[in-house]
Amino acid sequence: MFPGGVVPERFERQVSASLEAFARDLRMAWPAGVASPVAGRFCLREGDTALEIDALPAGVRRLGLFELPQLTLHYRFSGGTAEARAALLTRLDRAMQRGGG
Repeated sequence: MFPGGVVPERFERQVSASLEAFARDLRMAWPAGVASPVAGRFCLREGDTALEIDALPAGVRRLGLFELPQLTLHYRFSGGTAEARAALLTRLDRAMQRGGG
């Protein structure tokens, strides 16, 4: 996932989802609670580790006639250790996995 397995405090990802679908899936994946102080910003916490995710629309990806909305996600961790960041992200990623090849 990351070089040396160390999750950086800040990084970016591109995902295929609408903002509404991402928000719904994030809340289902993190039942401990997701705060959303402003549209497109999501905050979650596990112990001393906090994660803020800013989701920005990034256009549409087209595959033939099929259109997939895109988001750029900006992740920012605060507090906690490198191990705690990795554990939180691993848990979140597993919970948000979708079926497929």
